[in-house]
Amino acid sequence: MTRWPSALGWLVLLGLLAPVLHTAWVSFSPDSFLTPPTGEWSLRWYRKFAEDSRWSAAVGRSLFVAAMSAGVSVAAAVPAAYAVKRARWRGRGVLLVSLLLPAAIPPAALGMGVLPLLHRAGLWGHPLGLILVHATLGLPVAFLIVRTHLTDRLAELESAARGLGANRWQVAWRVSLPLLRPALAAAGVAVFVLSVNEAFVTLFLASPNTETVPAVSWPELRHSPTPVLAVASAVTAGLGAIGMVIGIRLFGRPAR
Repeated sequence: MTRWPSALGWLVLLGLLAPVLHTAWVSFSPDSFLTPPTGEWSLRWYRKFAEDSRWSAAVGRSLFVAAMSAGVSVAAAVPAAYAVKRARWRGRGVLLVSLLLPAAIPPAALGMGVLPLLHRAGLWGHPLGLILVHATLGLPVAFLIVRTHLTDRLAELESAARGLGANRWQVAWRVSLPLLRPALAAAGVAVFVLSVNEAFVTLFLASPNTETVPAVSWPELRHSPTPVLAVASAVTAGLGAIGMVIGIRLFGRPAR
């Protein structure tokens, strides 16, 4: 009986990885169609992807926007989680709904609503506008992850530190943040992956100078679908996996 949960877990993992593995398989096709190779495998479309400056620039922008979005989202999620979890004031419910609202708005509606604001602020066509929007999309996830780690044990340790004479900043820097490192790493990784794969809102907001990999992939998929799209998908999945590994390895363990 003890083997059933393990087998079920591996089955679920295989089901989640199946689309990614199939996409990677298609990326080695020697033909011009989105079909997996049946005989000879080819790196033709990987070479085309690497030689196309539009794709390489999109990869760099995707990494930059995702990393910055993760940082902004986590930085905003920590004080927001403290305000909702620890503070005693009447506006907590309104703040909670506001923080979770980006997850409930359809991407198309959010993109159409944010676009005029970015134009007025002079941020359309600037990476900062895309970073702020991606950080907003990832904020609900980062907030929920950080909030679940604000336990009573952490509150007791913070109270003990204040009782020993530490001021507010010393408690935050020496007690709270080191113990929250796994939560911050998980939140950052989650927002990073969401940003790398975000397509719908980016289609509304990206200009030719701020296109990410999903934004470049969408028109290609509509007008000239070739295995280079499978290469782009495989690269995007690889970037997300690398970001996850780096984030967990660097920040996944609480400081001593």
